[in-house]
Amino acid sequence: MPGTAQVPCRAIGRIMTAVEILVILGAAAVLGAGWIRWQFLEVRRDKALESLARRFLMDFRFGLPQDLRDAFPQFRAIHDAMERGGEFQAGINSITGRRRGRFVAFFDYQYVTVTYSRRGRWPWNEEREHRWTHTASAVAARLDFASPPLLIRPERWTDKVAALMGYEDVDFSALPEFSRRFYVNGPDRVFARRLVTPLLAAFLVDHVRCAVDFCGPWILLSTGDRLSARRAGRLIEQASQLADLTAHEFSKGGAGGGEDPGGASR
Repeated sequence: MPGTAQVPCRAIGRIMTAVEILVILGAAAVLGAGWIRWQFLEVRRDKALESLARRFLMDFRFGLPQDLRDAFPQFRAIHDAMERGGEFQAGINSITGRRRGRFVAFFDYQYVTVTYSRRGRWPWNEEREHRWTHTASAVAARLDFASPPLLIRPERWTDKVAALMGYEDVDFSALPEFSRRFYVNGPDRVFARRLVTPLLAAFLVDHVRCAVDFCGPWILLSTGDRLSARRAGRLIEQASQLADLTAHEFSKGGAGGGEDPGGASR
């Protein structure tokens, strides 16, 4: 009979509707649980950073010095972030104060990147915008002298490829281990060779695994990712130690570990 054939169809329809509702509710529950967990982790990190600031006798969320903000575009890591995205802001969750008698500032910075995609393969299909917020951390320490822009970071395989294509970094023939493991780049090669003494090179090889940017009276250490409170504490210590050592070595005025200014670059 015609009516009997419609009963299973209606039942299947009701079952499908119930399944769809359960899927939607399940997805909403997963998203809600993820949001709650994210909020919990954010609050826990904020409290851990505040505790770190108290332990170091430093200020939490007191902002950053204006001369440090003015130097942001000169730091390679922050300049790259500004170039990659918009809506840049820095100073989030800042920890500022003196460490070993030297001003040090930890901070998070954020930037937004935008990508576009289309539904379907045809040009008239609707284009959708996707916005991604990226957060990273850095630590700045004040120096006793003004430095021209200089970047020192662990060497990557891309640097080796670039060297084969003719892009040069500063070579340090008297410091082969440092020269093999670190990429050094800046407009003033004489300054770079004067700055990197054997003692400073040894400290970098033994302890530093992040990018070190020199600019004006500041040195900036950045990892490219957002740091936990424990890693932030280690980087604050490392930044103050490196700034002290750099200032001490530079004040001696002696030759660094590089080759003569007229020497070759790799």
